[in-house]
Amino acid sequence: MSAMERVNLLNRVSRRKTLGLLGAAGAAVVTTVGRFSETEAEAASCLTLAGAQTEGPYWVEENLNRSDIRVDPSDNSVRPGVLLNLAIQLQQVASTGCGPLAGARVDIWHCDAGGTYSDEAAQSSTGRKYLRGYQVSDDTGLVQFTTIYPGWYSGRTVHIHVRIRTYSGTTKIGEFVAQLFFDDTVTDTVFSSQAPYNTRRTRDTRNSNDMVLTGANSGAVLFVNLTQTSTGYSGAASIGVNLKTDTAAPAISSAGVVNGASFAAGIAPGSWVAIFGQNLAAAAHTVTAAELVNGSLPTSLGGVTVTINGRPAFLYYVSPTQINLQAPADASTGTVSVAVSNSAGTSSASTAMLEPVSPAFFTLGSYVAAVRIDGTIINGTGATSAGYVTAAGAKPVDVLELYGTGFGTTTPAVAPDVVFQGAAPTTNPVTVTIGSLPGAVSFAGLAAAGLYQINVTVPNLPNGDYAVAAQVAGLSTQSGVLLKVQA
Repeated sequence: MSAMERVNLLNRVSRRKTLGLLGAAGAAVVTTVGRFSETEAEAASCLTLAGAQTEGPYWVEENLNRSDIRVDPSDNSVRPGVLLNLAIQLQQVASTGCGPLAGARVDIWHCDAGGTYSDEAAQSSTGRKYLRGYQVSDDTGLVQFTTIYPGWYSGRTVHIHVRIRTYSGTTKIGEFVAQLFFDDTVTDTVFSSQAPYNTRRTRDTRNSNDMVLTGANSGAVLFVNLTQTSTGYSGAASIGVNLKTDTAAPAISSAGVVNGASFAAGIAPGSWVAIFGQNLAAAAHTVTAAELVNGSLPTSLGGVTVTINGRPAFLYYVSPTQINLQAPADASTGTVSVAVSNSAGTSSASTAMLEPVSPAFFTLGSYVAAVRIDGTIINGTGATSAGYVTAAGAKPVDVLELYGTGFGTTTPAVAPDVVFQGAAPTTNPVTVTIGSLPGAVSFAGLAAAGLYQINVTVPNLPNGDYAVAAQVAGLSTQSGVLLKVQA
């Protein structure tokens, strides 16, 4: 397993959004954000405003934040049908111009291959929640869903319902409801040749006699642009709307600037830092390889900038409520000011305690983020993760890689923000204790931008959970972090 894969795994199972960035051996790499080619770029000109249509009788507020809506969470079954990867691009259209609509909630819902909607008493599906879900549009206005090609029911052509909402905090300030339609030729092919669609009789309604589609008389009618793939279809639709959006300036929460690993007070130059608040960004966005600036993390991401003690920070992830960044180099110590800026304004200055070192471990729940040198994830529970080998505990004499941030300067020095390859040992020695025994540290140093790796041998301990801590320059990592020893 590469170093990047290890940290990406930590990112998926962490209790909060952490790092997905790490230099793999021999190369500097950054995770990238996928796009369907039809919707990758911002539209060159303004779209025609879409026509609003009825939400129909089958809307249910399920609050299912997910991209793969095929799964029924009541029993984890997957609804059968032809795979459809659907991308929806939102554009805010106004008399002054147009651009991506970021931060909007987009719900979709549709019937299954047999024409049945979930969670409807009239269709004997109460409590089922398949083929429903929502996503929040990113800073390009994009949402993506994995679903199946919709079926049909009497009186309606094939369609998907869409509800778009904008919010100020938890208050809804804008809403638009419409339906997406499909080319009848493609639908005929799917329904005649693919199970389970081909087990049903011929549908009684086509686009030409659908009451909703033919009754549309204001605004653009929305058709899905379909491309056949080896596994099904990819589809894309662009929707032009004019909705009220939140213009509130960003606000950092009280004590909202914290160590990016422990989420406790205290940050260090070059360490990973998390900022929590409201209106920090229009939408969630993770840096892509294309956004690196001469091999460095950017100081502006998704229209957001952050300063710490007046110096620009290096951004990895932004969202309305959380920012992950690497602190800039700074010889100062003590209380420093932190501010977030975006298109709506600049936050009131918050404060953080800046120290030369602020060591902390990344964790998987209560357990330290640990990888055995053979690539096995030691997660304390034994929970599986697709594509990875996991184990609950480490054996005595196992050599583990522990990951953290804030362990101070290195020799040679590495400037904050650089996405680098190699390893840079810490200037100050690092020690590790597991339970009451010392673990032999064979390496401690930077493995990537702001990310430290500590290689330690597990001492001879009986089976059990043991507190694990690392010490550098007289300071220790956070308390309450465990390592499971399991011979």
